[in-house]
Amino acid sequence: MDLDGTLLQTDLLLESLAALLRYAPLQVLLIPFWLLMGKAYLKRQLARSAPIDPTLLPYNEPLLDHLRHERQVGRTLVLTTASDELPARNIAGHLGIFADVIASDGKENLKGIKKAQRLSALFPAGFDYAGNSSDDLPVWKASRQATVVNASRSLLRKTSRSTEVANYIPRQTSPWKAFFKELRPHHWVKNLLVIIPVATAHQLFAGVL
Repeated sequence: MDLDGTLLQTDLLLESLAALLRYAPLQVLLIPFWLLMGKAYLKRQLARSAPIDPTLLPYNEPLLDHLRHERQVGRTLVLTTASDELPARNIAGHLGIFADVIASDGKENLKGIKKAQRLSALFPAGFDYAGNSSDDLPVWKASRQATVVNASRSLLRKTSRSTEVANYIPRQTSPWKAFFKELRPHHWVKNLLVIIPVATAHQLFAGVL
């Protein structure tokens, strides 16, 4: 089960940026330096500098209801994400439905082929996977069945060429919409003082998400 854009209606990296803007805006200037140490390192530093309250995150409720049902009938659920392990474990603890968490650890960015390889090694008998983006294509290809969430019809077709699609949940909302909502309009004047460094940093790590 993927997290960003799948179980969540937003992305933890964007949520961390929003929290950093609100509570420690000057630390935004450190983002390019964190990125020089690697994507996983950047995510770990954001997780430490701007902790996120899992009770306030926008979850995909239809998917969450489905997962709760799956757990009740005995399926083992594992949260697998390229986001940092610290907030991922907090989210898993809050929801109480996951047996384990597999995530980026500050050194390795667990995404795409790396995620597919990790899951294939951990579950040699096979696994099903829910995701939302083209980065998940290698994972779907390695899986038995795919659940495609918040994705375009084009991505759905690509996924169906390599694996059986068991479920399709159409796009709910944009992660950027949730990001700007998190900034809160009455804080925007203050946040504009640091938005430019954030925008510049976003161009630098456009592939981090």
